[in-house]
Amino acid sequence: MNKFFISFAGILTSGIFAFSYLKEWVNFALLKKELVLKPSIESEYPYFHESEALYLSVTLISGLLFFTLFLFSVFFTVQKRWVWIYLCFVLTMLSIMAIMINGAIK
Repeated sequence: MNKFFISFAGILTSGIFAFSYLKEWVNFALLKKELVLKPSIESEYPYFHESEALYLSVTLISGLLFFTLFLFSVFFTVQKRWVWIYLCFVLTMLSIMAIMINGAIK
């Protein structure tokens, strides 16, 4: 049962983040939806909200990172390599932390 939860967590976490970041990038970069980045005086936003190109590149890089981890998690689940699946899960969690730190940089 433990192996099921490790593969489920590894696939689900990276898959959800890959879907959300890549969906946002596709909406703005390919479907040409309007991107509204409004830094205000009251709140401080992350540095990548100042430029549309920088915001889209950060979103694309994050999406590709999570998509790669998602593909590796699925591949290692099929191969039944549980240690590598756990490594993908740990890398996903570290990537989430890195993105949170990146967003905290003003």
